Amino acid sequence: MNAPKRLDPHHRVRLHSCDAPPEAHHGAAAAHRVPVEPRSETAEAYVQRLTAEALRHRAVRHPYLAALAEGTLPDTRWALTDFARQYYGYSLHFPRYLMTVISRLERREHRHALLDNLSEESGIYDDEELSALAAVGVEREWIEGLPHPVLFRRFAEALGVRYVEGVEHDQVVAWRELFLHVLGTSAAEGLGALGLGTENIVRTLYGPFVKAVARLGELSPRDTVFFPLHTAVDDHHQATLQALSVDHAHTAEGRTALRRGMLKALQLRAAFWDWMLARALVPADADTVV
Repeated sequence: MNAPKRLDPHHRVRLHSCDAPPEAHHGAAAAHRVPVEPRSETAEAYVQRLTAEALRHRAVRHPYLAALAEGTLPDTRWALTDFARQYYGYSLHFPRYLMTVISRLERREHRHALLDNLSEESGIYDDEELSALAAVGVEREWIEGLPHPVLFRRFAEALGVRYVEGVEHDQVVAWRELFLHVLGTSAAEGLGALGLGTENIVRTLYGPFVKAVARLGELSPRDTVFFPLHTAVDDHHQATLQALSVDHAHTAEGRTALRRGMLKALQLRAAFWDWMLARALVPADADTVV
């Protein structure tokens, strides 16, 4: 079977019928769509504005992240270990998040574009990507053929975390299940949540963890490769989802759904950070923080 054709991240996905939005090809339901006025903000400009809005959100500028970056938590090692223990329940399911959004997309080329991202999440890279990773110190043998959740687990186990199957905190389960619900609501809302509200912020989001790990000074680059993999060369995922978001921003309805999905994802993450900060501030009593 031929490999899916990769979406060019530098160009918007080409649409059929004189560049009409995807909804225009969905039968009678299209009559109820609200088109954007020709003189209004372009789809590209609108998505760029949402991108900037997401990066200003509290989920990205959270006090928990600032404290990790600045080393002001009571016990940075404890905080990193707790993060590794709890976040795995979210990270492990990233392929499910992608597949949920893929299942809502109407256009074949849109689905194939995200399937390409899914391949990378599974540890499949082309030579150009591997060369870019090598330039920032990521060795091929550290990552090739290894799904990203496996890389995160390697980081956690290097900190001494041992997972027990089926044992998860309710806060983690709630975040994951609510996020999956948002992703499955509609194509545009799912793209807003996974693209604008998640992949769009990854590079900025993981920066504080890179600083905290460096300050700790006891983990090898191989053990922490999950972070540079997402902060240094994760542009392809972001660009693909950005392009798909633009293609869903040609109607007022699509724009509303994109922004709502983005805000829902950001609010869920901010709530998780609130919980993590409360635990990190009182490590001795963390198990009582709900």
